[in-house]
Parts: sequence; C-alpha cells; structure tokens
Amino acid sequence: MKKRNETLLSKYGALAFIEIIVLITVFLIITTTLTKKPVQSIYTQSIDSILEMSVYNAESWFEGKVESLKVFQNSVVNFKDNRENIKKSIKEKHKPDGFEYVMVFWDDATGAKDGGPETYNTKGGISVVGILNKEYWIQHKKSDVEVWLESPRQSNAGGFNMPLFVKSDFTDSETGAYTHGGMVGFLELAPITNLAKSFYKTGLISIYDDAGNLRAGEDILGTQENKEGEGSGKSRINPDDYIILKKDCILANKTWTVVAGVTKKEALKITSNLQRNSVVGGLLVAFLLLVCILGIIKILIDKFDDIKKNVDNLNTGDKDLTKRIKIRHNNEISHVKESVNTFVNTVHETVKGIGSSNMNLKEAFNKVMECLDETQAHINEISKEITQATQTLSDEDSSVLRTSDSITDISHNITRLNGMIEKQSASISQAGASIEQMLGNIQSVKSSVEKMSAEFSELNEATAEGVNKNLVVNELLETILAQSKSLQETNLIISSISSQTNLLSMNAMIESAHAGEAGKGFAVVAEEIRKLADTSASQSKIISENLKTIAENIGKVVESANSSKASFELVSQKANNTSQLVDTIKTAMEEQNEGSKHVMDALSAMNSTSSDVQNSSREIEDGTKEILSAITKLQESSSNMSSNFDKIVATTDATQEATANLNRFTIQMAGAVNDISMKIDEFKV
Repeated sequence: MKKRNETLLSKYGALAFIEIIVLITVFLIITTTLTKKPVQSIYTQSIDSILEMSVYNAESWFEGKVESLKVFQNSVVNFKDNRENIKKSIKEKHKPDGFEYVMVFWDDATGAKDGGPETYNTKGGISVVGILNKEYWIQHKKSDVEVWLESPRQSNAGGFNMPLFVKSDFTDSETGAYTHGGMVGFLELAPITNLAKSFYKTGLISIYDDAGNLRAGEDILGTQENKEGEGSGKSRINPDDYIILKKDCILANKTWTVVAGVTKKEALKITSNLQRNSVVGGLLVAFLLLVCILGIIKILIDKFDDIKKNVDNLNTGDKDLTKRIKIRHNNEISHVKESVNTFVNTVHETVKGIGSSNMNLKEAFNKVMECLDETQAHINEISKEITQATQTLSDEDSSVLRTSDSITDISHNITRLNGMIEKQSASISQAGASIEQMLGNIQSVKSSVEKMSAEFSELNEATAEGVNKNLVVNELLETILAQSKSLQETNLIISSISSQTNLLSMNAMIESAHAGEAGKGFAVVAEEIRKLADTSASQSKIISENLKTIAENIGKVVESANSSKASFELVSQKANNTSQLVDTIKTAMEEQNEGSKHVMDALSAMNSTSSDVQNSSREIEDGTKEILSAITKLQESSSNMSSNFDKIVATTDATQEATANLNRFTIQMAGAVNDISMKIDEFKV
C-alpha cells in the first residue's frame, strides 16, 4: 500500500485549526444563545449595586440629619440647665441645615390648647396648637423612644417636611428637678431629591416614602399619575418598558422604598454589542490560539526530529549502539530521549548477550556435529556387526537343520535296529537256520553304524561350531548393548542442547519483541532456531525411543542366545554320548562279524549279548529323542533370534535415518547461527 506524504505540522495544525473553529463556534453559539440571561443578571447586579448605594446614601443622609439634630439639641439643652435659658438659647441658635425649623418641649408643661405642653421653636415663637395627637408624642410617652420619625406632611410654608423627634432631658439647675422632654426638627424633603440620579443612558433612581408617595426622581412604578405635589407629578414613563428593582431603606422607625430602573431597549442593545464583541473576540482568540499551537507543534516536531535522526542512524547508519542522545533539559521531550537511550542500552546489552550466546551456541553445534559423526560411525559399525551376526545366525540355522535331519535319520535307524534286535531275540532259537541272514544284517548294521558314526562326527563338529558362533553372537550383542547405551547418552546430550537452543530462541524472541521494529529480523531468526530446536527435540525423542527398543530387543536376543548356548551344549553332550554308543556298537558289530563263524558255538553268549544290545539300543533311542527335542528348541531359539535380528536391522535403519535427519537439521541450524552472527557483527557494541 502506497504511503501518503504528510507532515505533522500541516496535519496537526489543520486538526488544531478545525478544533479551535469548532470550539469557538460552539462557544459563540452558546454565548449568543444564553447571553440574554447573563447580561440581564449583570444588569441586575449592576442596578442592584447602584440601588444599594442609593439606599446607603439615603440612610446616610438621614443618619446625618439625626446626628445634626442631636448636636443641635446638645448645644441648646445642657445636661444641667433651666427652662428660661433653653427658651432663650433656641431662639438664638441657628437651625441645622436641612431643617425647616426646630422646636423643643418638656412633658410637665401644660400651656397648649389640648392640655399638653407648649413648644418653643427656632423661629422665636411659642406654639400652643398641641402635640398630644402626634406620633412622636405618643411613642415618647408610651415607649420613651430615643428617635422617632413621622411620615411626610404638608408644610405650612408649602411643600413637605418630616418631623424628626429626639429625646431631650435635663436637670433643672434652679430647682434640681429632673425634666423629661424632647426636640423635634422638621426635615426639608427638597434636598432628598438630590439622592435621585440617573445611570447608563436610561437608568433612573426614585425614592418612595412609607405611604408609597414619590419623594425623589421619576415615578418609575407609575403610582403617582393622579397625585400632585412637590417632587411628584404625572408619570412620563411606561413601567412596562423598564427593568425594575426595589430595595427597602430604613429611616429610624420608617421604611422607605428606593427603586431603580433601566429600559429593556438599552439592555437589549448592550446585549447585542456584547454578542458582537464576543464573536470578534472569539475569532481573535481562535487565531492567536492557532498561532500558538502551530508554534508549539513546530517546536515539538523539531525536538522529535532530533530523536528521529539518532534512531535512523541506528537503523540505516553505522549501527553504532554505543552512541546516545544528548539530554540538556528535564522535560517531557527529555523523558522521551531518556526512554530512547534506555531502549538503545537494552538493545546494546541484548545484542552483546545474543552475540555471546551465539558463540556458545556455535560451540555447542560443533560438539553436536562431532557427536553425530561419532554416532553415525558407531551406528555403521553396529550395522556391519548386525549383518555379520545375521549371516552367522543364518549359517547356524542351516547347520541346525542339517543336524536335525541327521538325528532324524539316526532315530529311524535306531528304531529299525530295535526291530531287528527284537527279531533276533525272537528267532534266537532259529539262529542256526538264519545265521547267514544275520551275517547280512550284521553287515548292514555295520554299514549303518559307520554311517551313523560319520554323521555323529559331523554333528559334533556342527555343534561345536554352533557353540563357538553362539559365543561370538553373545559378544557382539554385548558390544551392541554397550554402544546402544552410548547412543542413549549421546541422545541425552542432543536433547539437552535442543532444550538450551529452544530457551535461547525464546529469550531472543522476547528481546526482539522489546526491540520493536528494529528487532523483527531477530524475531524471524529466533523463530527459525526455535523450529529447528523443536525438530531436534522431536527427532531426539524418536531416537531415544528407537534406542530403548533396540536395547530391549538386544536383551531378548541375549536371553535367546544364552538359551541357544545351553541347548547347543546339551546337544553336544547328547551327541558325544550317542557317538560313544555308536562306537561301541561299531566295535561290537566288528567283533560280532569276526565271531559270526563261531555263532553256533557261542549262541548262548550271543543271546546274552543280544539282550545287552537291545538295552543299549533303547538307550540310544531315548538319547536320540532327547537330541531331537533339544534341536527343536534350538530351532525355535534360532527363529526368535532371526526375528529379533530383523527388528534390530529395522531399528538400526530407522536410527541411521533419524541420525541423518538430525545431522541435516544441525547443519541448517549451524547456518542459521552463522546468519545471526553476521547480523550481530553489523552492530558496533
């Protein structure tokens, strides 16, 4: 498959650009979709802050007026004073700023029309209208309040004011009596309109008293359309066009309301401006982010190019594993360089280890090849010995067969001899008449005995030869058994070498896997070595099994040979006995032939001799049967030996073939080891 040309800068730069565009687009969609509520919240917080400040200003204004009235009260009424002095002082003192006028009273005065105390004010006059129905008087008498504020009321001079009461007690310096009283300042409401202000382009601040009447600013709530008075008038705005917020303003015992509002149109316009600015700012941020990301990617690519050059030098250059990447900083790129250096160190050590193991492997293969050559030579010698043993066994079989035929003939002759002896005994009374016939029979017996003697001589020689050959077979079998044990030991060495080779190939595969791409060539070689090691192990197992079979068969052959040896010895013993008997018969026949002329004279002696011959003949017959039985066993043993030798020959052929295969595999593995050596020599370690 053809690889596509590309650079990381263009690839990841394009990806970064696409990601930034997508993120900014999503961000803009979300911000433009949800900006209405956040902007409204911002406006609400901003208006709430302005509203809070307006409430603070109103409360501060009121607290300032209370403090101003208290200061004025302290300047007019001392802790120890008298009434005349107070009346004079309040006339002379300048009223505090922001108050229409200030008056003072004490509780025990009764000069007013309602029976209550009269009041003395900064205008220099005395009021007897009465204050018993006023809120501040009621709370003064009921709760002995320190400060009390009444609702705004119509002023006598026009406009509105608010009565502000502060307690004013003193000790009469003339009588020493404690006097309980108070001071009331009438706050001008015109200055409070200064607290109303505008913000943004359409934002307004308005103040409503505790009765809901507009006291400062525009009627944002639209409650004063039909009311007239100072600071109020017909509303000029539509409340539905405004975003309105309210906040309570605490003035002593009264709660006023401060209202802030801004038109919805202005809020929408600012929202649009914010959305437009967000889009422009988002695009600008996207461009700056793209430039920064491209710069970072370029720096990272340059750093990795340095690493790539060092790795390429290992792949296609001088393959010097002693070189390392220089590290000047401690960052993520430096960590990658450290990982590359660690990897090169690992490859370096691995290649050195593989080279050392490969040398050991070459030496082991050389030893294996030497052992295989020796094994092949031993197997060839075994094959020759087995061939000779097979030929000897075949000759022995032929001799046994001939011996068996001869013994059979002897047995038949002895049987006939017994018949003749019986006839001789039966016709002893007619010996005279049959003497000539007896002479002929004696000649025939003599001839048969001579023939028997010759055959027994051959049997003795064949038996002796069989015993000697059997000894040779036993010696050869013992040699084969010893060589078989040597082969088993050699096979154990081969199996051990195969196991070590397999272990080395597995280690090489593991190290090549650690090496990654650079170790793929090692992985192929290691796999081939592993296959060869597995094949060697399999063939070694087959050879081991064949050698075990050979050893077992050789053991059986040894047992059969020992049995054959015993049989041969028995046959030899019986043949010697029979030969002696035959010689005795021959001598007797000769003597009988010599004394046949005196048969008539020695008939009684012949009768006795005939009886002896009959007994001897029976013994010979019994011996012959034993010889035949022994020869039959010898034939069976020979047949078993022949069968076992056939198995030995087949096993030897299989062993030769397995050894040849093992030799061929060893040569292939040696070639693979040489290839590994050539690859390892390419590296500088």
